[in-house]
This record gives sequence, structure tokens and C-alpha cells, in this order.
Amino acid sequence: MVAGSFLNGISVRGWIGDRVGLEASGFYGSVKTSIEEGGYGKTDFDADLWLVEAKAMFAVVSRTYSKFYIGGKIGYGQINAKDFGEVDGSSVLTPGVFIGSEWSFPQLPEVGFNFDVGYSWLIYDNKINEDPYVYMDLNLSGVSATFGIHYYF
Repeated sequence: MVAGSFLNGISVRGWIGDRVGLEASGFYGSVKTSIEEGGYGKTDFDADLWLVEAKAMFAVVSRTYSKFYIGGKIGYGQINAKDFGEVDGSSVLTPGVFIGSEWSFPQLPEVGFNFDVGYSWLIYDNKINEDPYVYMDLNLSGVSATFGIHYYF
């Protein structure tokens, strides 16, 4: 998953028939964020983010060795600050939509290569410790891309 920087992940994907696909993913990585304290400016820092995500896909075009699909996703995760204890455990929710393609080679049909591009929204409570003047600025909304390799048993 590309979110400003890379989030490394692992996923499991399967197709029900030729048209309907499901995927479960887990991501972990470091993101840049900042805390804004009313009237005192911003403090930039690095934070760790873990995210689990579920995707549902529908193949608009399905060929023997390729698929073109559209889909929706929902993700849940937590952001934990390195050296900024007030942000530990802040929850995030990331719904989104995407389009993508998956292809394999005739010599190796059980290995699928995929690429998705879409738009994700970020839903989170950006108030820290219930203080109305302290906000976390986390920028994960926007265009995102994922790419992967899946083995089909």
C-alpha cells in the first residue's frame, strides 16, 4: 500500500467463480504526522501505523489469464507515536473504492500479479486526550495504490 510512503503488508485473496473476489490484508509501517496545539504551532513526528483491511471485488472483464475489476474496501487500524505518548492507540477507519487488474502467465497460472489504484478516506478522532485545542494531522486520505503477488492453491 502506498500512503505517502510505503506500508508493507501481507494478504490472502480468493475468487468465487470468475467474477467475485475477496481479499484480507494487513499492513504495518511508519507514517509522518504532526500535532497542532492551538496557538503554539505544529510538532512533526514519526508514528507507527498498523491496519487490517477487507476488500470485495467484482471482475468486469474476466479472461483466462487476466481480470479487470472494481471494488470497495474497509480498513481499521491504530497509530502509535514514537516518543509522543499522547497519541498511543488512536484508532483510524479507512473506507475506499478502487479499480485494478490481475494477470498470470500461461507457464505459471497459479501465480497472480495484481495492481490496484483507488481513493481512500480517513475517519479518525483527531482530538488528543480530549483537549479541544490539540489536534493530530494525519494525511492518509487520497489516492492510494497497492500491488502484490498471490499464489492460488
